[in-house]
Amino acid sequence: MASPAFDSNPMRAPLPALTPEFVAQHYPPHLQVVHVDLLHRHGERTPVAHRIPQLSPKHWNFCATSNQLHQEFLRTVGLVTGSSASRTADQQQSPWQNYVFKQDPRSSTGGSVFAVSSTAKAHSSDTSQQTSATCGFGQLTDTGRQGLAALGAHMRALYVDTLNFLPSTLPADAGSMLHLRTTSYSRAFESLQHTLGGLYPNMSSSMLRVHVRPSDRDNLFPDFGCKNMLRQFVKLNKQNIDNCGQEYQQLYQDMLAVPSLRAFFEQEYKPGKARVAVSVMDVVVPMRAHDMNLPPEINDNFIERVARMAAIEYLQSSWQSPALARMQIGRLVHELANNMASSVQADRTHNSTNPRLSIYSGHDTTLAPLLAVFGHDAEQQTPDAPADLTWPKFAASIRIELLKDTQSQCPTVQPAWEQDAADPSADPPFDQRVRPSGVPRSLYQWSSGRNPRPITQINPRATRDYYVRVWHDDRILLLPTCRDPGAHHAKLGSSVCTLDGFFKQIARFSTSEKEARLECLQC
Repeated sequence: MASPAFDSNPMRAPLPALTPEFVAQHYPPHLQVVHVDLLHRHGERTPVAHRIPQLSPKHWNFCATSNQLHQEFLRTVGLVTGSSASRTADQQQSPWQNYVFKQDPRSSTGGSVFAVSSTAKAHSSDTSQQTSATCGFGQLTDTGRQGLAALGAHMRALYVDTLNFLPSTLPADAGSMLHLRTTSYSRAFESLQHTLGGLYPNMSSSMLRVHVRPSDRDNLFPDFGCKNMLRQFVKLNKQNIDNCGQEYQQLYQDMLAVPSLRAFFEQEYKPGKARVAVSVMDVVVPMRAHDMNLPPEINDNFIERVARMAAIEYLQSSWQSPALARMQIGRLVHELANNMASSVQADRTHNSTNPRLSIYSGHDTTLAPLLAVFGHDAEQQTPDAPADLTWPKFAASIRIELLKDTQSQCPTVQPAWEQDAADPSADPPFDQRVRPSGVPRSLYQWSSGRNPRPITQINPRATRDYYVRVWHDDRILLLPTCRDPGAHHAKLGSSVCTLDGFFKQIARFSTSEKEARLECLQC
């Protein structure tokens, strides 16, 4: 069960090749990077539970190095949280701790932070044995560590070695240059650790502040305690499965043709009452990512079909309902909008304490609704799934670049909504907003031109030298709003939005903590 080489893993998200042509096309000298938000999914992991024992082994032995690093991680975290002293004798036998903190309401074991080994017995054909390399369920594997280190190395090659946007070594006040966030899942926290290791491979032992929120206030994944969101989520997901009934049934029949899957379904699952594709995907994708033996019927094409159907089961609803996407990820969108605004203000005032890079380490449920936010087109709503809808791969990433053009003329065309974007009046209903709530009035109290200065009146064109570009893995996302005349870079086209064009795209999805609480209470 050797780990696959980096280039041979189709379950890992691709990254663009940093050729001279690529850099010249996307980073001309007059286009300066001001700030970057990097949001990534964790790296390759084991299944979250021992499912499909007819196919998946009881023991996944891909964590030889990860287990050693995880123990050091637990020791370090324990110095801060006091959790290292809370283990019982039984818990000491398990090398894997699923959550960072001692108590987490998401744990199914009454608050225990230790992952639960499935009680499902190994199948009679299972020859796997527990060793020092055996992973816990849901654990970041050695392959997963490599994937995030590769992402960090890519960031270094681009933003350090090529663009000189970030320093080659971390300064003493690195905390002011980097903002680091993660969920309280250990696989997300450790993925952040390895991303940083790729970005700064010779990092000193100095401590960096990592921000982790309690699970009930974390905005890096949907809050399933929000009853309004959960109600809409379940309703739309059922509709989507019904709408693609023929495709769904064909995939289900193809699954039943695989003996190991048929045995599993006959024992545990019934179509329409459980998310069949998601359950299968959680096993076969990690198996493929770790180059494990799979039946010949479960090839890459089969896995792609499973991943797409899983996305229809679980993710498509975010594309169909702005309200649902807002309740899922709107608080994070609000934070990202504020990152852009504060970075513009810092650039204007030459404030060096504002972070240049923010890294958010999350999950597929972090990236998927964000992709719906960036892809939402209010003028072309359809019940059909987007053609490229699929499940985010391991180490998938979204990069949001705030750019400043120091030479080219800003767009002279005035979008119809430009005046409203700078309007400091009370926020209108979500579907009428062209500026995210929380973007400060002061952002537009600046003069236009190459040498802006603070002014007292509102200037709708105050941000016209600033642009935003959004990357998903190895491609640029074309935000629908940025197609509008005057909402994109005059030379680089709609792949580079004006800041206000970007704001308009995300405005109806951005929600403050107070707004989010109120919307969750609606019937």
